Amino acid sequence: MRRCPFLVGLLAAASLGAAPVDFAHEVVPILRKHCSECHTGDKKKGGLSMNTRASLLEGGENGAVVSLVQAQKSKLLEAVVSADPDIRMPPKGARLSPADVATLRAWVEQGAVWTEGFAFKQPAYEPPLRPRQPVLPAAKAGRTHPIDRVLDVWLAEKGAPTPPPADDATFQRRVSLDLVGMLPSAEEAQAFAADRRPDKRAALVRTLLARDVDYADHWMVFWNDLLRNDYAGTGYIDGGRKQITNWLYLSLLANKPYDRFTRELVAPSTDSEGFAKGIIWRGAVSAAQMPELQYSQSVSQTF
Repeated sequence: MRRCPFLVGLLAAASLGAAPVDFAHEVVPILRKHCSECHTGDKKKGGLSMNTRASLLEGGENGAVVSLVQAQKSKLLEAVVSADPDIRMPPKGARLSPADVATLRAWVEQGAVWTEGFAFKQPAYEPPLRPRQPVLPAAKAGRTHPIDRVLDVWLAEKGAPTPPPADDATFQRRVSLDLVGMLPSAEEAQAFAADRRPDKRAALVRTLLARDVDYADHWMVFWNDLLRNDYAGTGYIDGGRKQITNWLYLSLLANKPYDRFTRELVAPSTDSEGFAKGIIWRGAVSAAQMPELQYSQSVSQTF
C-alpha cells in the first residue's frame, strides 16, 4: 500500500488538540457526498453499512473499518488516503480534500460521536408491530358473519331487537347505490325479483362490481372527498392535488387491490404523490406547520 507522506503528516498534526468535531455539520456532508451511494439504505457494498453508528462500527466483510481504540489504524482512514485502487475510498470520482480527511481523522479519534437517532437512510421498512388479530364474540344461531357477531353484542347491550334480513328489493337498492351509485332500473328490479337462484344476491354483487366504469365514477366522489383531492385554500398550492386525479381514477377502474392502493399513497410514486405533497406550508412556519407533520396528519386522518 502506498501512502502520501504529506497527508499522513498533515493529519497527525491536525488531530493534536483539535476542537470537537461537529458531526451534523462537518462529518455528515463528507460521508453523504463520498460514501452514501455505496453504503447507505439497502446498499452494503463490501458488507459495510453507514446508516447508523452501530452499523458503521460493526464493519463489513473484512472486519471493522473504524477503531475507537487505535483510531490511526482505522481502515476507513487508510482507505480515504490510499492510492491503491483495491483499497481507496471512494473507488471512483473526486478524492477527499486534505481538510475533509483531517476532519474524519479527528472525528474518529474523538470517538466517532454520532447524533442520537440520526440515520443516513433507513433500510427497507419493517413494521414495528404486527396487526392485532381481533377476537370475535360467539355467533348466534344463523348469524355467523363477523359483522353480525359484533353488531349482535351491541344490540344486546342496548336491548334492541335483531332486525330481520332485508328483502330482495331493499337489498338490490342498497347494494346498487353502494357499489355504482345508481338505483336499479325497472327492468333490473323485475329480473332480480323473478330470479329463483339461491345465490342470486352474490351474483348481483358480482354483476355490479363488473361494471368497472360505473364503479370508478361513483367511488371517485368518495375518494376525492376523503383525500381532499383538488382542494385549494390556505396552506395549499392551488390545484396541488389535481395531479392524483388521473392516478385515482385509473386505480379504481383497474380494481387495484386496496393494500397496493394504500401503499402507493403513503409511499407515493410520481403519479400519486399529490396526497403527500399537496400541502405546502410555504416553508416551516412553525412546529405545527411543516410538510412532514401535515403529511403525518393526513395519513392518520385518512387511514
